[in-house]
Amino acid sequence: MSKGQEETNTTKNGPVIQGQVHAIDHSPCVSDSSDGDEELDEESALEYILRGKQDFLTSKIKLPSGSSGNANDVRTKIDPDTQARLEALLEAAGVAKLADGKAFADPDVLRRLTSSVSSALDEAAAALTRMRTQNNGVPSSPNHTADAGIHSLANACLEGNVNAVRKLLEQGWSVHDSTDEGESLLSLACSAGYCELAQVLLAMNAKVDDRGSKGDCTPLMEASSGGFLDIVHLLLDHGADVNAQSQAGNTALIYACCGGYEDVVKVLLDHDAEIESHNENGHTPLMEAASGGHVNVAKLLLERGACINSHSNEFKESALTLACYKGHVDMVKFLLDAGADQEHKTDEMHTALMEASM
Repeated sequence: MSKGQEETNTTKNGPVIQGQVHAIDHSPCVSDSSDGDEELDEESALEYILRGKQDFLTSKIKLPSGSSGNANDVRTKIDPDTQARLEALLEAAGVAKLADGKAFADPDVLRRLTSSVSSALDEAAAALTRMRTQNNGVPSSPNHTADAGIHSLANACLEGNVNAVRKLLEQGWSVHDSTDEGESLLSLACSAGYCELAQVLLAMNAKVDDRGSKGDCTPLMEASSGGFLDIVHLLLDHGADVNAQSQAGNTALIYACCGGYEDVVKVLLDHDAEIESHNENGHTPLMEAASGGHVNVAKLLLERGACINSHSNEFKESALTLACYKGHVDMVKFLLDAGADQEHKTDEMHTALMEASM
């Protein structure tokens, strides 16, 4: 706010590749969970496959030290676990299991083995890449990491992508999550003026006054600050607190007055917005309108009963002194005609004339 403002098709312990044997594991990043439900996300799976291929192709299956190349010597030198893995790979590659172990020392067999496994890895990597492209990066399940989910959901909200947001929420992502900056998803949509998106979020039970983890501005403040009248109506119809204050003490009305959004100001006043509310600087809605030079807003506020000579507690600023300091001639004339006290002094004993001269 200006004021105050990935899909997977994975399997356990690595991706399934037709013809691939799971005895070889190139992935230290995959840990076993007690219930066996832990999965790689698609990008990790793809990296795993490509890394496995690279490791396989750049390494050599070496005979044990001291081996003469004799088949019996090979079988007695290779430990049982390694032997079992090699036999499994041979079988997957379409090479008959040889009881005498000659396959292990046959270069022709090893070439067939390398070609078969490499081809399978290529096919798997290509398949995962196609899936990621087709799904456009939208997570398929809320079992993925929370960070990836909220980033995707927040990005979809930021872009106003209603279909993507609806799909993510239907898949189980929480409408109550916050962005990295601490904004609620509803606030994000409201600050960007996405009315349809705000409707979707509210329909999915987003809290109308959700301030996010930052705990600062409400969605109504965001919409008012941007002058998005349709969203202001929407939020008020859903029971938004019209007089809620931000950490700096600003209300939706103060934000609307600061931006000069006359139509929003009128709607907020019609919904009983406090006309004499003040922020941490002691500024009322009228003072903010005067400071911004928004004459029509100031006129509306005075018609609704705003006090023209209210001043801040600490600096003793008034609507007139603020207008003079900012050089808003039309506002100054309007306020004087409306009866503003031109002799009022600030905490530094400055009159309106002095402020205009600075």
